[in-house]
Amino acid sequence: MARRNTHHIPQSANDLDPEWFTSAIGSKYGGVVTHVETETIGEGVGFLGELHRCSLTWEGGTTAPDSVVAKLPSKVLKNRSLGEGLAVYEREILVYSELRSQLGIPMPEFVYADLDPNPAPWLETLFVFLFERLPIGGVSWVLDRLLSLGAKSPRRYLLVMEDIADARPPSQVAGGSIADALGGLDLLARFHAHNWMNQDLRDSNPIVWGLGRTPKVVQASYRRNRSAFVGRFGALIGDGMVAKMDEVQERLPELASQIQGEPWTLCHGDYRLDNLMFRPDGQIVVLDWQGLGWGRPGWEVAYFITTALEPHHRDEEQMMLRRYHQVLVEEGVRGYSYEDLIEDVTATKAVLAHRMVAGDDLLDTGMEDGDPDFVDVLVQRVAGWVDLTN
Repeated sequence: MARRNTHHIPQSANDLDPEWFTSAIGSKYGGVVTHVETETIGEGVGFLGELHRCSLTWEGGTTAPDSVVAKLPSKVLKNRSLGEGLAVYEREILVYSELRSQLGIPMPEFVYADLDPNPAPWLETLFVFLFERLPIGGVSWVLDRLLSLGAKSPRRYLLVMEDIADARPPSQVAGGSIADALGGLDLLARFHAHNWMNQDLRDSNPIVWGLGRTPKVVQASYRRNRSAFVGRFGALIGDGMVAKMDEVQERLPELASQIQGEPWTLCHGDYRLDNLMFRPDGQIVVLDWQGLGWGRPGWEVAYFITTALEPHHRDEEQMMLRRYHQVLVEEGVRGYSYEDLIEDVTATKAVLAHRMVAGDDLLDTGMEDGDPDFVDVLVQRVAGWVDLTN
């Protein structure tokens, strides 16, 4: 608490002024920031945080960046509470400030970060214990208490990183090309191979969670939001898809255990087109490291393909999966067959469709104020990739 009172951590664009930038990074670059212009970026594609491009005018500092990107927690109360409950703000700062050089994948350069310490780290252990032991109705009640605490959290977080200004950002709503998808899968395979069964990194960073963690939380959100979701999207996805999601609801603990069984690897956690930046030299830079976790690689492959590409690309799915697996093997991975990948991808597609219901329950997507296309498109796209016969 004392730390919070002794120094300033900006929590809005207006606070990102020349004086603050000079105090935070002036000595790093040997100059003084005399002027800052801020621009909000990435609106409508991310819900847990907000991004501001800061154009900097320097006096001195010949190697200083002309612009940086500052990332702050969401101002939307519901989304902020979920971000706090999932520890996404603290996790991303950990990734950039401590793990970046170990992960073997291009990401923006780290510039600066600050956060308030966790005043009650023991609460996580308590909530996980309750989520594992209570029936689903009790889990729903506890989840509400956790989100209420998150919404009232006084903790402050700030991450400043390189501005990838020269890159092409694909559009998630428009959907990607096969070329973009193959480039993303090649990079994903190399990332997975680099971090294959990396137990030291996983165990030394307990904030890096398993992708199948606390399945009862997802079941509780599904139960209480199913009617509203079906009312909103049922006509879009069809009765067969709703029945498939209900089937997953009953089997979710088993499927969650499968998602994080051996062999596992580190996973980005939100590897989709909006988080990839394609540079002119062919390099792909990966953004948004709030969800770093560990689990079976097929989970992340399925998440990427089903959110990036329209279902009419299903005829090319086998080619894409073969390509990913070939690169994985070329990078030295053994003991994970192509058949294992197919099995994981098939199971994951149904789980992802089920999770859309929980996401609709836990997130405020701004439907009443903004363009609904993003959510509608992703729901229809993910559902379109699910094989209802498996």
